[in-house]
Amino acid sequence: MIITNKYNLPEPYFKSCLKDEHPRFDWDTFSVTELMKGTKEIVLNRRFYQELQQDCVDMIWTVFGTAVHKVMEGHEGENELAEERISIEIPCGEYGIRHVSGGFDLYNAETQLITDYKTTGVYSYQMKLREGTDSDWAKQLRVYWLILAKAGFPVRDVRNTVFLKDWSKTQARRDRSYPQKPIVNIDYEYNGSFNSEVAAYMQADLAQKIIEVLDCKDLLESQIPDCTKQERWERDECWAVKKEGRKTAVKLHESEFEAERHLVELGKGHYIEHRLGTPVKCIDYCTCATKCSFYQEYLASIDNHQGVVNG
Repeated sequence: MIITNKYNLPEPYFKSCLKDEHPRFDWDTFSVTELMKGTKEIVLNRRFYQELQQDCVDMIWTVFGTAVHKVMEGHEGENELAEERISIEIPCGEYGIRHVSGGFDLYNAETQLITDYKTTGVYSYQMKLREGTDSDWAKQLRVYWLILAKAGFPVRDVRNTVFLKDWSKTQARRDRSYPQKPIVNIDYEYNGSFNSEVAAYMQADLAQKIIEVLDCKDLLESQIPDCTKQERWERDECWAVKKEGRKTAVKLHESEFEAERHLVELGKGHYIEHRLGTPVKCIDYCTCATKCSFYQEYLASIDNHQGVVNG
């Protein structure tokens, strides 16, 4: 990864961005965090890592998150393990044994609790709360559970401790549904204790993802399946039924079919406006977006869509 400093930011900050503490693996090993991403993103990041570019100004929240971890480091209690990395073997059919490596933030042997730290905005935190055990944070902790259990460390509970970087005390006073503190916990219930059946299911799920990645690692970029809408953090695509002469939509629909059916019911003087979805991760958070045909096609569609609207 090539890190630039286009805005001439202070040298200490720039140099802090050059320190990449995330391990890089060959194709025989995958990190837990990596496997939470789309297959296309995993393959392109590995394939083009040495030539991908990112400016340090866009790494502010990565630095912030790293700083939080560094502040916590070295302060664990007697019965706690912190910032440890453990790997397990995963049988992957014709690809043989592959490894999944996880670096958990904190494990308490007395309470048997895994804690993973996250630094994020209030909106993202609220989204993760709504997603519950379907969120990528929860899935990541579930794999840590598997890794630790197989290494002989029993786990009863898992938790995210979340540091809210844009928290507002004023907003907390005004809105009781807003997080009331700048540091909050999310505790996950997985509906059952860890056992051999659960472990087998999780290992099969990991194997399926690894096999998919290995199947794609030598394909042309255009042949690799695009990331899913969930993996792209895509939101807001809709079909708006509008009335001529009215600025706001009559109704927003999640599918073109529903919009067309509604249009038939309303009759003349109405029309459908397709509002494109926004792949948030592609735009702001994916370092390999410049190598991805989906993202290039998205940019082209935005230009074409804007031209039609303006026309």
